[in-house]
Amino acid sequence: MFLQQLLPILFLMTLFPQAAAPPASPPATLAPTAFRISGKVIDAITAQPLVRAFVTISPANASNAPNNLNNPDSGRVEITDAQGFFAFANVPPGKYVLFARNRGYVAQTYQEHESFTTAIVVGPGFESENLIFGLRPGASISGVVADESDDPIRHADVMLYHELFTGGRRHIARIRRDKTNDEGHYRFSHLYPGTYFVGVVAKPWYAQHGVQHRVTRRDSDLQEVLPEQNQTLDVAYPVAFYSNATDLRGAAPIALQPGETAVADFRMRPAPSIHVLVSVPLPDSEQRTGVSLTETVGEGESVVVSAEVINQSVPGLKEITGVPQGRYNLLIRTLHGNAGTDRWQSVQLQNGAEVDASQRGQSVAVSGTLQVEDSSPVPQPARVRLRTFPTEYVFDTNVSAKGEFSFKDGPFEPGKYELIILEPHGLFIRNLTSANAKTSGRSFEITTAQDVTVTINASKGSGQVTGVALKKDKPKSGAMIVLAPLDLKSNTELFRRDQSDSDGTFTLNSVVPGRYTLMAIEDGWDLEWADPSVLQKFIAGGESLQIAPNQKVDVTVKVQ
Repeated sequence: MFLQQLLPILFLMTLFPQAAAPPASPPATLAPTAFRISGKVIDAITAQPLVRAFVTISPANASNAPNNLNNPDSGRVEITDAQGFFAFANVPPGKYVLFARNRGYVAQTYQEHESFTTAIVVGPGFESENLIFGLRPGASISGVVADESDDPIRHADVMLYHELFTGGRRHIARIRRDKTNDEGHYRFSHLYPGTYFVGVVAKPWYAQHGVQHRVTRRDSDLQEVLPEQNQTLDVAYPVAFYSNATDLRGAAPIALQPGETAVADFRMRPAPSIHVLVSVPLPDSEQRTGVSLTETVGEGESVVVSAEVINQSVPGLKEITGVPQGRYNLLIRTLHGNAGTDRWQSVQLQNGAEVDASQRGQSVAVSGTLQVEDSSPVPQPARVRLRTFPTEYVFDTNVSAKGEFSFKDGPFEPGKYELIILEPHGLFIRNLTSANAKTSGRSFEITTAQDVTVTINASKGSGQVTGVALKKDKPKSGAMIVLAPLDLKSNTELFRRDQSDSDGTFTLNSVVPGRYTLMAIEDGWDLEWADPSVLQKFIAGGESLQIAPNQKVDVTVKVQ
């Protein structure tokens, strides 16, 4: 029926032909508005494809990216197929961080180095497909902690240390802690390849210390020594490091390759426990005083030891026991309501010793001036923070419009301190100067009993450096970008680093105004760049930059 109705219409069209239509112009080619990110996840050692690996993409400017793996599932997720392949379709133009994880492998971002990653650039003319994402098999360290009778020690505190590369230098830092189970077993898994050390702090389950001294009169130090206890029970375990060492300097390094499993067993050996009398400031109705011990086991590394502190009947007198003889850091903490002050001193403790910690040692007051390099007034409000080492307690104070500040919570003991500008956010410390304290970058050291005055020389407004790293005139991804101050011996706080993205681009934020050299180094992630002699050979091939306050600079740099 439809055809019979159509025939009359076709006949009329032959009698009255239509005017010729102008030739249609070819349709305009529209640029695609969505793209793909695709590739393959493989074992970084064997190159075998990884099946059912989880791959996530997140916008590089999102709060959880880059370099934050705490919430990797906030972006889109795909699971690799039998060939390890993954693909994200309909991806808008932009920069994206890739994250992958799989059972038995270390979770990581694409081309991850330290806390840096290579973001994938998506858009016209950019290659975002056929990526190869290599995951490293996770390594592990496990072992058993046993006593002198080869019985397992339960609830021993096991510490894992890693030789890290931060701030341009190698150092050893504690990264994890674990407790042994009922069978004395511990395990650290999902470890990156590298060098590790393991230490143990434990107490003999049978140890009995008790009070060895009883002081009856403080004014004349009249005391009696109580009858000796069973010496076989009055013992403690020294801090132990694998294998048969008492600190990190003598510890045996455990070098882990991807996927490797290492075993580090401990057999703890008891030593006689000390009994030491410590005099502390007399308490009052609003004051409480606590005593504790830490032991330095390496550069910048200390552990809390399980000392027992027993109050004597005489106020302000305590007995420390439960640890073997040795050198310790004695921490005296005085609490006044919710506020408190700490004092610490290095002491050699042996049985029968007496330590007078009732009086404050030599202490000083800290004050200073905040100067802006353009001589403008200090914006208000302004605050600075003083941080102590090694306890890392902080003290905050306000800075006047004239730039003057004083820390009224002092006085402070000799030692190392760091100054930080809390407000305003547009000021950055260039360096510190002082007539009576040693300064370095934004740190200073009190060495005498004289009050310290510090001048903070600050820059107003930070700069930004963006650019692209080229190798043979083509963008290079994964290169280490280093912005180094003209004086390579300056505080490492002035250095800025990044990793070039898939299109070779990079961004360096919060650059303190000054003169710098910009370098792009291929395979430079193992370089100790904080050593001036290491970077010196790359200086000539870098780009010289002068950064002014609030200046944005875009530059092209050759990869070396």
